[in-house]
Amino acid sequence: MIIGSASYSQSNIDTISNTKLEEVVVTATKTLRQLSTLPMPAKLITKDEIAKSSSTKLSDILDDQPGIFIVPDFGGGNGIQIQGLDSQYTLLLIDGSPIIGRQSGTLDLDRISIGNIEQVEIIKGSSSSLYGTDALGGVVNLITSKAKDSISAEASYKISTFNTNDISVNLGKISQNGDNLNFYFNSFNSNGYDLNDDPILNTVEPYKSYTGFLRHNFKKNKWSYFSSVRIYNENQDFRLDENSYGKNIINELGINSSINYIKNKNYKLIFENYYTNYKNDEEFRLNQNSIEESFFNQSLFKSELRSIYTINKKNTLTFGLGFYSELLKRNNFNREEVSQNSFNYFVQYEGFIFENTNYVFGARYDQYDEYESEFSPRFAIRTQINDNISSKISIGKGFKTPDYRQLYFNFSNSSSGYSVIGFNAAKEIISNLQSLGQISNLIISQDEFEGKLKPETSISFNLGFNIKTNKSTVFDINFFRNQISNLIDYKIIASKVNGQSIFSYYNLNKVYTQGIEFNSTSTVFNDIEISIGYQFLEAKDNDSKNQIKNGEVFARRTPSSPTFQIKPKDYFGLYNRSKHNFNLKISYAFEDYFDIYFKSKYRSKYGLSDSNGNNLLDDFDDFVESNLISDISISKNYKNYILTFGVENLFDYTDRENIPNYPGRIIYSKLNIKL
Repeated sequence: MIIGSASYSQSNIDTISNTKLEEVVVTATKTLRQLSTLPMPAKLITKDEIAKSSSTKLSDILDDQPGIFIVPDFGGGNGIQIQGLDSQYTLLLIDGSPIIGRQSGTLDLDRISIGNIEQVEIIKGSSSSLYGTDALGGVVNLITSKAKDSISAEASYKISTFNTNDISVNLGKISQNGDNLNFYFNSFNSNGYDLNDDPILNTVEPYKSYTGFLRHNFKKNKWSYFSSVRIYNENQDFRLDENSYGKNIINELGINSSINYIKNKNYKLIFENYYTNYKNDEEFRLNQNSIEESFFNQSLFKSELRSIYTINKKNTLTFGLGFYSELLKRNNFNREEVSQNSFNYFVQYEGFIFENTNYVFGARYDQYDEYESEFSPRFAIRTQINDNISSKISIGKGFKTPDYRQLYFNFSNSSSGYSVIGFNAAKEIISNLQSLGQISNLIISQDEFEGKLKPETSISFNLGFNIKTNKSTVFDINFFRNQISNLIDYKIIASKVNGQSIFSYYNLNKVYTQGIEFNSTSTVFNDIEISIGYQFLEAKDNDSKNQIKNGEVFARRTPSSPTFQIKPKDYFGLYNRSKHNFNLKISYAFEDYFDIYFKSKYRSKYGLSDSNGNNLLDDFDDFVESNLISDISISKNYKNYILTFGVENLFDYTDRENIPNYPGRIIYSKLNIKL
């Protein structure tokens, strides 16, 4: 199975006819690697696994993985949490190129249909040495399918609860001259659902979306070429009453191209270009004469030149340079548009110390016109201890630059009574409000906004072991720790005369996440495959720990009860993190008659807010109770047809207040046709 970005991997793969594809890895190092020798933690989700789940959205696929949580964002959509790090720290790629549109910090995974995804690669831990900003916690790369026969066609239709319809068509063709052309189309619509008693607005309003994708591969002599175009459209209407209604429209465009020159078996030159644009326009009419509009328009251009020199079978040198240019136009900003340009330079060396020990060393330098430059090294080493046991150790530095919202936001919510302003905009806005006599109390001096909001940086460490007890059972164990400096958070900086609080962003000192991940896969009687996963997570703020240790933090059991000093053992940790996570997947192939697939995920309790007013999460706050979500499906394969019936959220778990992305039990059927 190939792991990697089609924009730079597919063309390389075409040049190696003798390589076993199931062993080839690309994305983790941007070079061809044997999967078994990869020295950093990675997870591959194959097309077969995607098919077993009958899922059509990326969020459903990722939620099956140990140590990964799909978390709802307050701005809407579902994000990903890896090793206790929020979705804003995970870089999402399609064929090696980034997806944008993080309006509130979270990238909505439900925007991405997976009907044309060949496989998914998850890299845990910092990957900034290759990918720069936003890869502080890890990388998720989606590899799109390409045609494998002269003519191929596949279609699927899934209907489920809430009148949800999902239709996909995938067409492929390989011409006599070697052109590889693939076209994909997806149509999705749903009536939405409502978890609240409020008759005005649903939890999720009815919406529909369309995805179109076209890719082209071509190889001639020493040259190969890859290009793709992705288009996404989403429409949603909502109504409060006869006179109050609105609509939300998302349009997304991605254009990707790669030219590859292979001089000989030792030297390759790769030139990639990528452009993407994301637009979100929202209109709300309170009556015929009152209109509220909001807009979000983000563009990104990326160009990268990469050279790969294979010194010998055991040593490879990669170096490259790249350019990023980003532009954003948005309402609720203190300026009409903001932009950022950056240059990057990187180098990577892969080699062997001994016959059984290989390593990867890499480093990247990012130069920004708005922030300080960043240097991001990474080192990883793998040792084959014996025939059944191997170890992996990796350490790397990651970083994430402040997003535009944290720098330039100027937003007020009059109904809830608060305002949020960006770091760069804070001094000007506060000065204007003071001159108008609207500030009653200045909590933070304006001098604190003289400098710059610092990028968040991390040191990521992973220690893992792969153990094979026999031909049918494999264990993976990974210990991890992520130490983050200059974490960007927000706090109250001033109060208005009307009592409203004004928030802005600032840098925290240090936070960390650490724990252990365990996964085992076993085949029983050649018919049953069982996968078990578990994660223990500790995620805490060092400043909060010190405050508790110094006796500076108090709590109360009820709003009316007296306060008392909390102890270090009472500190639960960061918000929206569970200490325990358990996954179970069972697939059973009953000869040639039918297949049964069952999966279950347990998440222990976690807190979403500070309910007792001491500015941290302790055991005396309110928690979201632990939950168990189970799915089951049965499939019948007949020639070119696969018919599936299934139930998601089998036991109908819901939490109206805290988990809006669980709508309750969903019953579905799906028909897949291959020609």
